[in-house]
Amino acid sequence: MTGIHQRTAPTKINRTDWNDLITFLGGTSDDPQIDATKILLAQGGSLLSTWRYASDLTKIDAAKVAGNIAAAQMQTNVLAAIIAAGGIVNADVAAGAAIAKSKISTSGTWPLTDLPSPHHTKLFSAYQSVAQTLTKNTWNQLTFDVEEFDPDSVFASNRYSPGAVGYYLIGGTCYLNLAEDGKFLTLSLAKNLAAFKDLSNPTTGAASSYPQASGSVLIYLSNANDYVDLWAYHNNSVDKTTVAGQRYVYFWGFKI
Repeated sequence: MTGIHQRTAPTKINRTDWNDLITFLGGTSDDPQIDATKILLAQGGSLLSTWRYASDLTKIDAAKVAGNIAAAQMQTNVLAAIIAAGGIVNADVAAGAAIAKSKISTSGTWPLTDLPSPHHTKLFSAYQSVAQTLTKNTWNQLTFDVEEFDPDSVFASNRYSPGAVGYYLIGGTCYLNLAEDGKFLTLSLAKNLAAFKDLSNPTTGAASSYPQASGSVLIYLSNANDYVDLWAYHNNSVDKTTVAGQRYVYFWGFKI
């Protein structure tokens, strides 16, 4: 009829469209709020065009991710699309949310910094290049003047100070110069200058021999300020010197 605007029939909405919309809105087909929405959209099917395709759903949910939505609101296909586009970072996910490992693709290449470190940290190795005199019948702190490696700067002044709570494997070796017959040498770790753990049993030497003591132990440092030193003890009748050198008197450790 002339002068009268004729409305076109609303676009038919199929089941897939509805399911996508219901999923996006986080409800079920039995949810009154969703049913009400369905009725409204049925009166104007063109409104559904924004959500019609999975790619559009992905764009909308991606925007919601940028707004820090809970992970439970994100569907598997949305996660996959976001991961493919460049990954999900901590800032994208609400603090209380959790993303199931099954929803994260493992087909891509992950930056090395995002993976757990495959190597040990807080590691060092040092040795004694100059012979040290060890007083008889007393514990002597061993000195180390050469660092073979110490990438995290955890060793200084003969002391291992990793600066982090955790489990550590620590060890050392000491050779004594010309022991007396039947006398012994032994090694021990001290934590915070207090007796801690022996590394070796007393090693008995013979006249003109070079007794050696060595060992390693797994320990737990419960405080970031904890530190460890290596100590030696011998019961010769006189003070004795060590056999200095990279092979003979050394100290090492790392965080597991």
